[in-house]
Amino acid sequence: ESFHGMAALSIGGTISWLNIYPDGSGLANTIIPIGIFQQGWVSSAGYQGTAVAGGIMLMFRRTNFGARVGTCGLGMAMLLSCALFVRNPFGLVSLASMGILLVLAGWRLPPFWVGELYALLAATTCLNAITSIRVLFFVTEAIIGGVVRTSDATSMQDITKIPSWIWASIWMVLAFWMTAMGIFITVETKENDSAREALDEFRGEDHPLALAAELT
Repeated sequence: ESFHGMAALSIGGTISWLNIYPDGSGLANTIIPIGIFQQGWVSSAGYQGTAVAGGIMLMFRRTNFGARVGTCGLGMAMLLSCALFVRNPFGLVSLASMGILLVLAGWRLPPFWVGELYALLAATTCLNAITSIRVLFFVTEAIIGGVVRTSDATSMQDITKIPSWIWASIWMVLAFWMTAMGIFITVETKENDSAREALDEFRGEDHPLALAAELT
């Protein structure tokens, strides 16, 4: 939902509120300029933004600095969204709790464990983009926040007159492509060489880092 909001802001619109519900669904209420492009840009931003963000996060999973900044940054983004836009009680409690935990984890965890956590977050984001888009091929509307809402693909069909399954297919291809890019294109730094040297010292010992090094 945050990507819908950011898309609205990028074209001169505003975010009225963001709501997150216990079933994992959410709503972004935005005010945007009138126009087909503006409506399509905001409606399609949710799945596209998630796919792109997940792929970029994966690219930085092998850097200690990237993992720490990414984990803390994600937590701070959650807290900022709570302070500015999230208005329903469940969304405030859940996002604020996760935000605080991520900031603390990114700040205090040792490099190895913050890297593992960041990789999990990146992979989860990519998988979420893929599995969420898959539903669009079979669902045209759903009950969100007690109200029947059309899916993003159906909204794009209403705006552009292009069938919803085509939009779902485009977003699915993007999600797979960004996931593949994140897996095969990684950012490497000198700190990785130091980490490998440290792991080599544990080879042959019953240490979790040694076992991890031998399995890779």
